Amino acid sequence: MAERCEVCGNPVRGPVNTIQLDGGIFRVCPTCSRLGKPVKMPGDPRPPPPIISRSPPINTQYEEQKMELRRDFNTLIKSAREKMGLSQEELGRKINEKPSLIKHLETGTLKPNDVLTRKVERFLKIQLLIPEEAEE
Repeated sequence: MAERCEVCGNPVRGPVNTIQLDGGIFRVCPTCSRLGKPVKMPGDPRPPPPIISRSPPINTQYEEQKMELRRDFNTLIKSAREKMGLSQEELGRKINEKPSLIKHLETGTLKPNDVLTRKVERFLKIQLLIPEEAEE
């Protein structure tokens, strides 16, 4: 008979893991093993699995040097959009933003934040952020 998970109660299919959870030590199934910290118990045939960070990798492209928004960002956005043959409404739909936001970007009345800048850069295949010292 298969051993039962001490957290969920289901039969353990596969290896039994030992974890520390809320101050207690439990023998659990692979699914419940994510709920606690792996521990090595005397007599365990193998070491506990490594703790894998589930956070996404950090994009360091803009962190290596100080970057700033180009002064002509608005005309660059407009010309790239027009080259692709898109209206402001179509561009807004494609990047999941309101057409009025696109209008404000292209007139220069609104400066995009980092997230919006990267979204526009990726979609239009342009570079809006440049190194600080390169700005003239």
